[in-house]
Amino acid sequence: MQLKIYKRSTILLGLVVLIDIISIVSLIMTRDKWAGNKLPTIIAFVLFLFLLSTIYSYYDLNADKNMIKKAVANGDVALAKIKDGTFVRFGRDARLKNHVYWKLNVDLFDNDMKKFETTIIEKFSTHQTSIPKGFVYVTYVEGKEEDCLIIPNIIIQSIPEYKVLTDDYEKALKPKYLNAFIKDGLILQTYENSLKALKEENL
Repeated sequence: MQLKIYKRSTILLGLVVLIDIISIVSLIMTRDKWAGNKLPTIIAFVLFLFLLSTIYSYYDLNADKNMIKKAVANGDVALAKIKDGTFVRFGRDARLKNHVYWKLNVDLFDNDMKKFETTIIEKFSTHQTSIPKGFVYVTYVEGKEEDCLIIPNIIIQSIPEYKVLTDDYEKALKPKYLNAFIKDGLILQTYENSLKALKEENL
């Protein structure tokens, strides 16, 4: 899903740039009409460009977060076992922050414990230099197994209604969870490595 969001964001950016260029050309070609109202016209033009860039930035920076919030609110959550990962590409967001995209090979378990083998392309922090094996919670819609997004652990842990679901998974699958958290982007770690990193930070 992250790669789809990236492509949509790129298309949106292209549209914003195209509209900016058309607007500038139109403004120059009609300067005789607004020459008597330069200040209001220029202010309105700048505000228009600012609005376009704000719309693009909001989508680019928040599309995945909003999808996760909606999925969690709707109960569209499943458990995924990450088996391995392959580097796909680097990317940059609206704040010019670099990210890295990995393709994850996973076994996906729906709420009825039915297993699907699928791949997920996820966006990570550049600190993610390899993909550990283990379990994470993901957004899930039946029939769209490849459109999953990894849910940070703290979101699931903070919602009491999900305890029944997590208990069911733990009884059936005895998952060894990964620590999924946000730090300059999404990061996946084993809990052993997370504890080790925390100790090193506190030294």
